[in-house]
Amino acid sequence: MKLLEQIFASAKKNPQGIALFERDRAYTYGELMGTIVQISKKITDETQSGRPILIFGKNDFLTLASMLAANFSGFAYIPVDAHTPFERTEMIFSTAKPALVVTTTDLSEDFAELFTDEISVSKKDISVSEKDADFDFSKAVSGAAGNYIIYTSGTTGVPKGVEVSHDNLVTFTNWMNNDFLKIENNQILSQALYSFDLSIFSLYPSLTTGGSLISLSREETTNFKLLFERLNSTTINTWVSTPSFADICLLDPSFTEKNHPELQQFIFCGEELTVKTAEKLLTAFPSASIFNTYGPTEATGAISSVKITEKLLTQSNRLPIGYAKPGVELKIIDGEIVIVGDSVAKGYFENPEKTAEAFFTVDGKPAYHTGDAGSISADGMLHYQGRIDFQVKFNGFRIELQDIEANLQKLKGIDKAVVLPKINDQHKVTALVAYLQTAQTFSDRAAERAFTKCLKSELSKTIMDYMMPSQFVYLTDFPLTPNGKVDRKALAPKERGGN
Repeated sequence: MKLLEQIFASAKKNPQGIALFERDRAYTYGELMGTIVQISKKITDETQSGRPILIFGKNDFLTLASMLAANFSGFAYIPVDAHTPFERTEMIFSTAKPALVVTTTDLSEDFAELFTDEISVSKKDISVSEKDADFDFSKAVSGAAGNYIIYTSGTTGVPKGVEVSHDNLVTFTNWMNNDFLKIENNQILSQALYSFDLSIFSLYPSLTTGGSLISLSREETTNFKLLFERLNSTTINTWVSTPSFADICLLDPSFTEKNHPELQQFIFCGEELTVKTAEKLLTAFPSASIFNTYGPTEATGAISSVKITEKLLTQSNRLPIGYAKPGVELKIIDGEIVIVGDSVAKGYFENPEKTAEAFFTVDGKPAYHTGDAGSISADGMLHYQGRIDFQVKFNGFRIELQDIEANLQKLKGIDKAVVLPKINDQHKVTALVAYLQTAQTFSDRAAERAFTKCLKSELSKTIMDYMMPSQFVYLTDFPLTPNGKVDRKALAPKERGGN
């Protein structure tokens, strides 16, 4: 059965059930089904091209319905958050060459000029399906066809699109629905941006089982007052987020089992779950189940999981990242974690060179080089030991350091750039530091700060806000290794003159 058929079958059992809660309104499954069909008609009226459809909007009901409508019409969707800088959106748009753009929010003049083949979706498009309507799934995405394409950081400064198939997503959704706690009338936190693959942990498991999504807006996630007002007035059974977001919530003394007795499980991915964060959570929510999961975008969200216990916390200073899900085999090749099996994505969309570098086959099965160092214990438990390249996880976002470097080096006055992470004793990235070689001279600290401010302003046009370095260090030259490469290890401790 196609994923959309599962969602619609679940919806028809209880069309008045709530599919998604926003801060000011709840939307039923009947409204979701009707709106999907309504938007699908708009899409098919505008294009028959087989190319993907770009969905530009915020984390809300209309954007969710638009993504599903693209699939219902037979297209993969490309989610792009409305807060993405224009220049970066332009790069994604020019690289993906979508058949159509569906927008669910008002556009600035620049975006309106960029999206020439665009249809706008608004609240007037929300409709309720007829109770016994016969929905036609013949065109809906299925099998090996692309379900979505998420653009991630690329080493050249140009984002690359990870194409995940319908079957990839099915195997992930089935695993989530079977291997974690099964909660009746489950209300699942939906905090991650739809353009971030952590969002699939909430969206598809919830919709295929008749659950309710508790959708947080960007305004809520970036404003503590609004965030805690929403959390303390909402029932959440399953918590899905990065560990960093949980760290923020743990700062508030109200975030405890006493005040949130319905919260039964935490599911983490996107970055390393530290011992310190897990200890705090187990103290605050002693009855809840805490799951640590692992997996890159290229392997459909996550491919391993483990329930964190007091015993695990005492066994190591670094938490394990779990046992492989069904359909996946884990290998360690030259110290690198390699993922083999049905979770491995199709590759990088229309980028055969990058695909060939990272994707391959093992015994005829699709495989992916993660770039993560790791080991597997005798009982099959996977252990993470850091990155083997220049990619990091920071606040839950996967960031290619060379992406930031490439964009910095495009700026006027910058001759060379190296971006390095600061890592604490919990092996967690706490900041990004940019080391810059420039011919610019500064008469005093005020001049240096003014130059940094201008750099940040220009850089913000091409990178996401979570990629912005928090410190800029200006050097006249870089230390080199014997073979002439920048000596990053020697450079890292020399944090001089930062802003």
